[in-house]
Amino acid sequence: MTDNEEAKRAARANRPWAMSRRFPPPWSVEELDDSFVVKDASGRALTYLVFDNKPGVGTVIKRLTRDEARRIAANISKLPNLLLAK
Repeated sequence: MTDNEEAKRAARANRPWAMSRRFPPPWSVEELDDSFVVKDASGRALTYLVFDNKPGVGTVIKRLTRDEARRIAANISKLPNLLLAK
């Protein structure tokens, strides 16, 4: 292992960025009328996943189903834990 690889491994182990994150964990999922929103610990909305409340009712664009949006939002909310586990 080179010195550079050792330095990178040590930097990852210390994770100095963990305390100064822009989007602090834990992230949560909240359901709105036609979307799910993923929020960080401070309540900041990180993403909205819009789903179609009335499937098959003349929409031009294909939106996510409610279940698809819920599953994606749930997986996005798990990202901080996955990154900290490495």
